[in-house]
Amino acid sequence: MAQPGQHLTDREAALLTEYELIRNEVKKMGGLIADINAEELDELTQSMRSVEQKLALVYTVFRSSIYAHLSQQDVVSQTNDGASIYSEQFQTNCPPFN
Repeated sequence: MAQPGQHLTDREAALLTEYELIRNEVKKMGGLIADINAEELDELTQSMRSVEQKLALVYTVFRSSIYAHLSQQDVVSQTNDGASIYSEQFQTNCPPFN
């Protein structure tokens, strides 16, 4: 650490010791991150792809069900509108069919 001929105070020596400990911990963390990236990254990526595909499928099914529901509402609405137009055009004394 110290060069020959340099004299460090106790504070400076303690500070350098702490810096060295922190450097070693950061180095260990870097090694752990590299190991995780090398070993588990492919597995995590595959899992995320699977989740993404399932989510896309659920989204598609949800959208199609909403479309079917709205289409059904339009058909019912048009049927009701058509019946009211028909009943206004052709009035009879006969009771309506139910």
